[in-house]
Amino acid sequence: MTKYVLTRSHSISTDPDREGEAIAQETVKLLDLKPSQYQRLLFYEITPRSIKEALNNPLSINENLVAAQTSRQVLDRMIGFCLSTILQKKLSALSAGRVQSVVLKLITKRELLIRNYEKKKDYIICGIGQVNQQKITLRQVNNLGELIVYKTKPEAEEIKKKLSLTFQLIGEKKEQKLALPKSPLITSLLLFEAKSQLGFSVAQTTQIAQKLYEGVWVSSRKKQIGLITYPRTDSTRINREFVNQEQKKVNIQDAHEAIHPTYLEYYPEEVKSSLSLGEYQLYKLIFNHTLASLMSPAQLTKITFNFLNNDYYHFTTTERICQFAGFLACAPEIYLPNYNIKLKSDLEGLSQLIAKKVEVQEYLENKPVRYNEGSVVQELEKLGIGRPSTYNTFGRVLLKRGYVILNEKGQFVPTELGFSVNNWLQENFSSLINEGYTALLETELDKISQGQNNYYDFVKNF
Repeated sequence: MTKYVLTRSHSISTDPDREGEAIAQETVKLLDLKPSQYQRLLFYEITPRSIKEALNNPLSINENLVAAQTSRQVLDRMIGFCLSTILQKKLSALSAGRVQSVVLKLITKRELLIRNYEKKKDYIICGIGQVNQQKITLRQVNNLGELIVYKTKPEAEEIKKKLSLTFQLIGEKKEQKLALPKSPLITSLLLFEAKSQLGFSVAQTTQIAQKLYEGVWVSSRKKQIGLITYPRTDSTRINREFVNQEQKKVNIQDAHEAIHPTYLEYYPEEVKSSLSLGEYQLYKLIFNHTLASLMSPAQLTKITFNFLNNDYYHFTTTERICQFAGFLACAPEIYLPNYNIKLKSDLEGLSQLIAKKVEVQEYLENKPVRYNEGSVVQELEKLGIGRPSTYNTFGRVLLKRGYVILNEKGQFVPTELGFSVNNWLQENFSSLINEGYTALLETELDKISQGQNNYYDFVKNF
């Protein structure tokens, strides 16, 4: 039996991030504990192995992380409280914030791009047919294979009048390609995938992931099991012990990992009866995504089919055919449609295609799309704004304040109040409320976490 040396009477095991570290510090102060009376336990998954490692490697509270969290709180209050007070007087608006207002800026900026796009739409001509019950779309190109885009709809309609419903196949081109799996799950990617695949809100995903991390009673094993690792992380690392499924010692002071199942042997179907529908769906997504991220790329053949209409007008369509499944085998029902990959060609051996119709369509490739909860989180992560532990708050605050609404597609649409608040902030405080400055502040907070800066100098300079 393994023996554990416990020299302190109190163990503090708050979350392994700067917020958790600050909570640990406040707990010590509240209980008036001396250093000899407590130990900080740090783990990233609630499993026997991880907890045993934490017990064998007790730590002290990381003062740098506490300082970083304190700096963030002071910074948010200095910006938020001051700006909110002025906003309430000027516009009868409720609040502004260091990150919240940048999110509002992103949403309103995207809305303006959409409105401008609507004023100058482009158009393309497509032939729409069906082969093997699959919809086939042919798009008009020039003789070099470049898509033809019309500036006005009447211009495209004039060309459409010259086309028939018969498209003759005149050639095809094959290329070998690879489809790469996505990287292991970080918080922003999990929120995005759960939104796009399952339709879960950020709050719903956050709540369910926390439950899977803390543990559920698995009836088939007759015990409580933490099914996933800590769900608030920006690291894509997966430790080798998990990959190899070896029960070796792990350095408990190691950094965050990606979000992944704690045990590979707990297949989603095995624990399904112990989970709610939402818990099962999210666990299955995490399980499949993790396996896929560790597997080989898929090998594909990209086939470009070239057609001719009325011996003059060129059209093309492409297919991506799977030759070696690789990571696609984890969840083909999800990955094949998402990656636009087929198991076999619908057009191979075809000499002509009789279309059901030829139509002028709006050219959508350059059309800006409104943010939903998942995509706005990914944008924040890309810009280096916010942190995994705070992604759950921004959208809800903007909705609560009446700055945005959600349309029928679950996308953020700024209200007139939202536009007014953003315009006023940009006119008067653009140096504070902008993506670059907010990302810079996050970088400075990280430096405090790493001991490269200190709380007092940071606040003083701000």
